[in-house]
Order: sequence, then structure tokens, then C-alpha cells
Amino acid sequence: MNTEIFCDSRRIRVLKEVEKQFSLIKGPVVYWMQRDQRAFDNWAMLYAQQLALRNNVGLLVVFNIVPSFLNAPLRHYDFMLHGLFETMAFLEELNVPLIFTFGEPVREIYKLIKEVNACALVTDFNPLKIVKNWKANLIRVLNITVYEVDAHNIVPAFFVSQKQEYGAYTLRPKIKRYLQEFLTSFPAPKKMPASNLEFEKLSVFNNFDEILKKLNV
Repeated sequence: MNTEIFCDSRRIRVLKEVEKQFSLIKGPVVYWMQRDQRAFDNWAMLYAQQLALRNNVGLLVVFNIVPSFLNAPLRHYDFMLHGLFETMAFLEELNVPLIFTFGEPVREIYKLIKEVNACALVTDFNPLKIVKNWKANLIRVLNITVYEVDAHNIVPAFFVSQKQEYGAYTLRPKIKRYLQEFLTSFPAPKKMPASNLEFEKLSVFNNFDEILKKLNV
């Protein structure tokens, strides 16, 4: 199977690096899905899968549901969860389990990573301060490499500018400079070995109505 990394390296940044992780740890690559809630046309998902295939390890996707998030009402959660359950079905066709955790993100993601003895963590780029704080706190307690992939913007935000811009008029020319380079088609994700679905047993919260009842909204 071709395990070439399709994702442009400029779309990826390393938040924490641990040497020789893949030779020392044989657990799966974990993709912490947050902002980019889709199975296809998702560079973070593709990069996580390529890491897994290249190093002959498993792959699982985790989505942590917080009981309340920035005053989001029930209808927002309902809409999001319907989409996530569709994504879960698409991922199952690829033999990639989507695991739902529930609660404080740092605690829950850390617990899952330790439970599966993950060899690496991939997450998608999210500029919200609360999410950046989650990642910073998680990185402090993890001893594996953590990758962040901008799967949201055509031209990666952290590549095109490393500072807060004065306005769109200062950012626009920078984006246009690289736009054609990043207007590339998405490769299709590959089907993982059937044994990869063994991670499905880790999912405690896989019932739509059960999740809705636990929300503080």
C-alpha cells in the first residue's frame, strides 16, 4: 500500500516533538477531531492516516464533547451531533473508529491517549483561545509528538502570517501570493485493515439521545 504523505508540510506544525516515538511506542495514531468534523476533504485526517500507514500502526479518531461550550444552545449541539454521527458512519467504512469522549477535554483526551498507548497525536488547527489553552495544557502532560494541521483554510493561517494582521487589506496579498500553490485536490482516504476497528470498544458514548441528555444547555 502506498503510504506517501500527501499533506503539504507547510500545512503542518509540530506543537511538541519526541524523538524515536514510532520505534518505541506501537500504539495507534490518534486524531483529535475538533473544528474540522468530516471524514473526507480533511487534511488533518489524511495526515493522521498517512502517519499510521507509514509506521504500520493503527488509527483512531476521537471527538470530545464538552457539556457546555461558549453558550451554545441545544439546537447547535443537535446539529453538530447529527453531522458527527454521519461522519462516524463514513469513517467506519474505512475501518476507522470515531470515539466520543465526554467532559473536560484535557482530562478526557489524556486518558484516552494513555489507554491506547498512542504513539502520536494529530489535531486540527483552531484559533479560539479556549481551544489553544486546551492544547497547551495537554501538551504539558503528554510525552508523545503532537502535530497540528490546518485543515480549515486553503492557505494555512499560521504559514501565511505569524502575527495579528491590521486588517484584511494586509492579509489578502499574502494569501493571494500562495493561493495557486494550495489549490490542490484532496486524495481519497485509504481503507485501514479490519483489525483497526477493535478500538470501537473504547467508545462509551455512542448513543445520540444519551449524549443530548448529558449536556448542560
